[in-house]
Amino acid sequence: MVLLLLMGTGLLAGSCGDGKQEVAPPLPVIQEMLEDTASAYYIDPLGYSQSMKMLPIGVIGNSADDLQVVETLLGLDEFDNITGKPGSDGIRDFAGEHFEFLCLPSFETLSREDMIRQIVRLFRQQDQRPPVKALVVAGDLVPPEVYDDLKDLIGMGNLGIITVSVIQAGNDKALEYVHKNNAGRDKRLTVGVIATDGAFSINAYDCLADVTQVVFQAYEDKETNSTEKAIRFAMTSLADKLPVNNQARMKYIVLGAHPLLQHRELIPELLTFLRNYRKDDRYVYRDLLDSDMILIEPQKEAGIQLYRAMREERLAAFRTTPSCVRVYEIEKPDLTKYPLLNVCINN
Repeated sequence: MVLLLLMGTGLLAGSCGDGKQEVAPPLPVIQEMLEDTASAYYIDPLGYSQSMKMLPIGVIGNSADDLQVVETLLGLDEFDNITGKPGSDGIRDFAGEHFEFLCLPSFETLSREDMIRQIVRLFRQQDQRPPVKALVVAGDLVPPEVYDDLKDLIGMGNLGIITVSVIQAGNDKALEYVHKNNAGRDKRLTVGVIATDGAFSINAYDCLADVTQVVFQAYEDKETNSTEKAIRFAMTSLADKLPVNNQARMKYIVLGAHPLLQHRELIPELLTFLRNYRKDDRYVYRDLLDSDMILIEPQKEAGIQLYRAMREERLAAFRTTPSCVRVYEIEKPDLTKYPLLNVCINN
């Protein structure tokens, strides 16, 4: 009975912002999409045929930086593609898959309903673009409630579309680590989060603070005009925000800003530098930073969740032809940042 009471109050929840606390009726726009055949936003379930596994994977973003998520998916090799078990096999996990990247840079000006209308464009046939079999929410301006709305839409319409949120995947992994180390009650560990102002504006990572100590740092590269300099500044600023004589060393860092992965190798070097940095014959950060820091990459965690779900639902295409990426509603990106995407892109 105690266990049931705990489950009823949500105290055993292991995810962050995954699902509503109260069951609310679906938004009218969702009912319109599923029931009003005369609506311009109507989604025909028959558009998803038995050959659904051959449909592309949709990625929704709100800036060109979100292309890094596509780059991460293209390079992921965390599984044996024959058995589906964890472990690299030298073959990329999404080899042969097709991707549709839709960028909506005006997200911050959209209402909740309009966000849904724009995102579900990927769920409908449009000109030569087919509907998608999976949706990866890469943008950092999609609030958790909109992500829940999308899952409601897919479930009510029995569309069978797999949904993955990059932010949610990073939170899930951080919570998994925290709970594994029994830090949920005494807050003995600190989680650092480096993300964009947009992610913080929708309180994307606030739920981590419910279970452990969290330090937030915004990533900004406009003033530095250099990704490398921006990473150095963000890492140092994050360490400076740790309380002096902090008993909860920073053990994990969530790399929430997508450009961080473009110079991923810099981060361990910076952590080593900070731990060895001395001022006035004193180590400034050594007692604040764990010697065995764990970096959490939400983009990779989202790819892992997506691969497992596609295997479970038997939606992996397993094409022998190269992957293909199409990019919509964005100015021609700087493809030097994305070498894998540069090979696969087909506008």
